[in-house]
Amino acid sequence: MLNELNDRHLQEMLDALAAAPEITRPSQFWLELNLKNVNQLQQQGYENFKQTIALNYFTWIVGLRDVQFRFLLQRTPIWAIPLIIGKSLLDQKHPYFSRRYSIYYNLLTNLLWRFIVHNTDAAQGLSEPAEGNPPHIEWQKKLISQDLANASLEYAAIARSTDNLQGVRTIAELGAGYGRTAYVFLKAQPNIRYIIADIPPALYIAERYLSNQFSDKRIFRFRDFTSYEAVADELENAELVFLLPHQLALLPPKSVDLFINISSLHEMLPEQIDYYINLVDSITRQYFYMKQWKRSTNLPDKVVIQDKDYPIPAHWSQIYWRECQVQTLFFEALFKLAQRSN
Repeated sequence: MLNELNDRHLQEMLDALAAAPEITRPSQFWLELNLKNVNQLQQQGYENFKQTIALNYFTWIVGLRDVQFRFLLQRTPIWAIPLIIGKSLLDQKHPYFSRRYSIYYNLLTNLLWRFIVHNTDAAQGLSEPAEGNPPHIEWQKKLISQDLANASLEYAAIARSTDNLQGVRTIAELGAGYGRTAYVFLKAQPNIRYIIADIPPALYIAERYLSNQFSDKRIFRFRDFTSYEAVADELENAELVFLLPHQLALLPPKSVDLFINISSLHEMLPEQIDYYINLVDSITRQYFYMKQWKRSTNLPDKVVIQDKDYPIPAHWSQIYWRECQVQTLFFEALFKLAQRSN
């Protein structure tokens, strides 16, 4: 699978994933997408992942009829729209996008950033890191991106309903991509511990990226362990932790305060969704947040997942279940995890 990509650490991740319990291995959907991701990593390199692999996660290049454009245009003052269109046309063409796609990306990003600035303070002071060669768009002399904006929306959605993450010390995120949401949380809450669990090459990219962005933090890099006791001291003292999904089951019960999943549960098989919801219940003490398509059609696995299909435990208390802002074909839900009654 790696061909000429000679990276021992990535190969260790792939080998460990192949030997993981079947319930945690990628669905056919992700097997096919991962092949594309690894090929892009080979051909365009880690240095350009924000213009290549990121488009397979949550970076959007969509036409003007897309629901995101409609949502944002309806919430943009008429006087501001010509200014944003003009800016988007003047913003540069991006090396890995066509001119047309560059304009689509620029327009959506500028509209989205204006919405973020006026609807949340989570993005204040943030700028998109240059690492990964993001499409270059500036707002008030700061580099911005869709990922930074969307992660700020997600942070605000959680923080506003948890007293600004009061009592949250450890966060775990399953399916974190390259770490866009983790980046915003760690910038906003520098004292939290963040556990990333994903499959390679996403895990490989996230580990490299976040380790560079937060080089002052104690980091537990991925390794193939099967006993929590063997790594407990180092893992518990780490501020950034990188795991394969099956290793989450080795964490102690109720050792995570907030568990996050954004746009990946719906790409799993129903039995895998059941497995991870039960796992969240086991290892999480306070909150679970998810953001998923209202209806997702997984063609490679011949599976359709709708919002009503998520097996939410009866003892969880729903804080909200609502349509997402901007991506209105998605819903987001936040739960308070109560202890099971005997």
